[in-house]
Order: sequence, then C-alpha cells, then structure tokens
Amino acid sequence: MSAETLYIVMPCYNEEAGLTTTVQTVTKVLNQLIEEGRISADSAMLFTDDGSSDGTWSLIEQLHRENSKVKASRLAGNRGKEYALFAGLMEAKELADIVICMDADLQHDINAIPRFLDLRAEGYELIYGLKASRGKEPFVRKITAKLFYWLMGKLGSPVMKGHADYSLMTKQVLEALEGYGERNMMFRALLKQLGFRQCPLYFEVKEREEGESKMSLRSLLRLSLDAITSFSITPLRLIGGMGFLIFLASLLMIAWAVYDYFMRGTPSGWATLTCSLWFLGGLGMISLSVVGEYIGKMYMETKKRPRYFIKTRLR
Repeated sequence: MSAETLYIVMPCYNEEAGLTTTVQTVTKVLNQLIEEGRISADSAMLFTDDGSSDGTWSLIEQLHRENSKVKASRLAGNRGKEYALFAGLMEAKELADIVICMDADLQHDINAIPRFLDLRAEGYELIYGLKASRGKEPFVRKITAKLFYWLMGKLGSPVMKGHADYSLMTKQVLEALEGYGERNMMFRALLKQLGFRQCPLYFEVKEREEGESKMSLRSLLRLSLDAITSFSITPLRLIGGMGFLIFLASLLMIAWAVYDYFMRGTPSGWATLTCSLWFLGGLGMISLSVVGEYIGKMYMETKKRPRYFIKTRLR
C-alpha cells in the first residue's frame, strides 16, 4: 500500500502571535513522517483564514513563500470557526487522501498524529479525537462544559463528551460530509452520523503556545444552542410534556376552587390568581422562544444561502 497524502487543516482567526511557531512545529512532524514513509512527500498543511482582522493573512502569505508545506485559503469575511473548518476540509478534499483537522494554536496534541496514522493503517476511515482531560481551563469554562455534555446526552444529541474538532477523515468521508447541506453547522455532531468504520482517539490538551483563545462565552453558548436545535427535537417534546402537567395542575386547581367556594362561600384570593397568571405567562413566553428558535432555523435553511466564499487561495 503506497503512502497516502496527508493534509493538516487548521482554521485560524487572529492567530498572528503563534502562527510561526505552529508552522515550524507542524513542518517538523510532517517531514519526520515523510522520512519514515508513513505519508507521501506531497503532504502539507492548509490554513483557512476566517477573515482575520490582524496580520494573520499577511503572515500566512510570507510563510507560504518560505515554506512549500504551507497552503492556505482566505474566506471573504468572518463566518465563524465551523464554516472555516468546513471550507478547509472541502479544499483539502481535492488535494489529499486523508485529512487531519486541528486547532492552529497547538492545544490539540500534535504528538497524537502518529497514533491517528496507526489507526488509519488498521483500516479506520474516521477517527475522532476525544479529550482525555480539559487541561488548564477557567473553572467556569469547565463547569459549563460538563453541563453542556450532560444536557446533550439528555436531549439525545450525537455530541460525545470531550469531543473535539481534532479528527482524521479519508477522502470518501469528506465526500459524504459534503452531502450535508444545512447552513446551521455543528461539525463534531455531524461526524457520528456519517457512518464508515470509525473509532475514538484520546489525547491530552496542551497549553497555547502564543496568544489567547478567540472563543468567547457568547460564542460557546451560540454553538451549544446550534447543537441542541440542529440535532434534537426533545425541547419541543418537553414543551408538550410541560403543557400536559400544567393541564393536570389546572384540574386540581379547579377542583380546589369549587370545593373552597361551596365550603367557605368565597373564591380564592388574588395571590393565587396573580401567581398563576405570571407562571403561565412566563412559561408561554419560554415555549414560544423555543419554537421560534426551530422556526428561525427552518427559515434560514430554506434560503439556501452560500455558506462562505473563498477570496484567495495559496497553493
């Protein structure tokens, strides 16, 4: 079996501070694997610049001139990490036999790449990375992550605990991924639905070499909402369940009001009525917002707008 061409796809946004270190580190690993005959000499790395506002793209152009292993694409605007990652994978699909996607900040342990290739040699077509630990994260981030995965499990979402974008895919897997046409993307949740021969690989999360994380709490919350509404209708079913429970409670309230009227001759107080109105009004607003979120997703999907546009390619 001849050595396969490997492309390492790395989406980046404002990664100017650590990009040089990343290129040096990845180049070293690629050259070592080429010397060992595990991948072909055409293997390379491909950056997808998500419309960075700093000097990231200028630095990528410089690194491309200096290093033949550096390829890149630049999106016409900032579309978000999920779109940038998908764009990079679709670009690499035409150039490589196998693709590994990872973060450009080197927090995904690059020393796990040989283990990815070991599993690929066993015939696996899709290998998804799972975090053995979350590294040094803020306490709030760890708590919210645990809550997120617990909620995903309860709602029946295919997102796995500790799942990261760090994954290996064959060309055939990428062609299957291309067939998914939705605009509200949650990459790591899509992988489990693809099928193929797949397995997990656990890796350690490293400290960032340079710079800081670009994923804000707001971005993480938006990604979590997409994961829920794109892969589960359980929230809609919960609304029906709550409605049924409230209906049962209303029957008890009616029975109690009738009993109170005949036994005491006076209706219930204003406090009970006011609390009931506030409770039902608030519950109604929450239910409408959940339904509205799904309708909004449907509305955006029916437009079938392009996910992104590639402005520049460096090959």
